[in-house]
Parts: sequence; C-alpha cells; structure tokens
Amino acid sequence: MTELRCIECGDQIVARSVFEAEGECPTCGAEAGSLLELDAYDDQQPHELRCAECGWDVEAGVRTRWNGSERLYTVDDDCPVCASIGMDSILEPATAGSAAHNLPEYRVARAAADRTRGDQDSRPVDVERIARGLGLGVRRGHFAHDGRLTGGVIEVPVGHHAAERFVIAHEIGHHVLRHTADRSKVEPEANAFASEMLVPRTWLTAAVREGLDLDGLARRFDVSRHAIVYALRAAVLLNRVAR
Repeated sequence: MTELRCIECGDQIVARSVFEAEGECPTCGAEAGSLLELDAYDDQQPHELRCAECGWDVEAGVRTRWNGSERLYTVDDDCPVCASIGMDSILEPATAGSAAHNLPEYRVARAAADRTRGDQDSRPVDVERIARGLGLGVRRGHFAHDGRLTGGVIEVPVGHHAAERFVIAHEIGHHVLRHTADRSKVEPEANAFASEMLVPRTWLTAAVREGLDLDGLARRFDVSRHAIVYALRAAVLLNRVAR
C-alpha cells in the first residue's frame, strides 16, 4: 500500500495497487498524474507560496478559501487574486532561492506612501502635486514602455486617465524607496506604494462602509477597477464589496 496526496484537492488516500496510484483522484476526479506519494509531495512543494505581482500569501498544501471557493494551491498555480482582475501572475515559493531581504516588503512600501502623501486630504489624491513636491517632473507621450522615471522626470504613456495616475504613483514609489534591487522585489513594492498612495486604507474602509460597489469605489478614488481590487485585497475588504 502507498500513501498518496492529490495536488488538486489535497486529500490523502491509500493506494492498494499500482493501478490506483497511477489513476484519477477518487475524491475530485483529477486526471492521472495528480496523485503523488506523500514524501515526494513534501519534497516538491514549499511550505509557503506568494504571488510576486500582488503579494498574496498562502500556505502550500493546505486547503485555502478565497472569494467563495476552496482549494489547495501549489507552485505555478495562477494567483486567484490577479486572475480575478484579468492579470497574469503565478504563485511561487515565498523564500526559494532568495534571502529574506530580497523579498518584497509591502508594509514598508505602504508606510512610505502614507508618509509621502502627508496630510493631503484632497480626494482623489493629487498625485502630480506630490510628484512636483518631490522635485519630479511628469511628461506624457507615446512611449514604448509602461512608465519610467528617468532624469528626474516620470514618463507616462498616454492612455486612460486613471491608469496614468497609477503610473505616476508607481514611479514616485521607485523614487521614494530608492529602488535599485531586482525587479521581482521592487516592482511589487512600487505597486503597493502606488495603491496606498492613491487609495489610503483608512479612506477605503470608510468608503466600503458607505456601501459603494467596485465601480463606485473606482470613481471615488479615480483609479482603475484593477487598482481598486488590488487595494481591497490588501485591506482584506474584497468580499465585503458588491461587484
């Protein structure tokens, strides 16, 4: 007999023959190849997974509930948070091949955004005024990139107004956080910085209590629907908002 675990549903079974071990999962019906010996499973799966794009963390090999569904997440699964808003990102080992100081520091980034915004209470946040206050220029144009800070000027590709605001806040984040590290660290941090700058968590919590839906929140903060979902997820408020 062989103890196995299904990488799709996480259930453990005991296979009494090689045919059972190489077949479908009797619990969820996952196709052949989804059943791994417990020792092999533990060797291949990290204890903790993280999305490099949005920072969503999940303990590997444990049933996890998110947004009304429940499943077991493994390496190279799509991040359910990013997938829900049309982004393409996969879960990766949270610490594989990286020292702790090379991982994104989301709390540090958000705290820096709060300090940089200061006591500005205009709603939506005047992000270009903040850029000017830091000595940064803003130039819009048809650039062959998604946004860049070069020579003290933030180059912003012309597009949707809300998306342009996020680009400016993102590049301010790179400037304030003095980013020089690997993209896998600095890009998620700059996203977290931009989100907190444009959608402060205290303001977002109050707006959610008012009963605003996703589109209403996006209009309130003058950000894209993607950006508001990101902010809601970070504040653990997504399930309290109507879509």
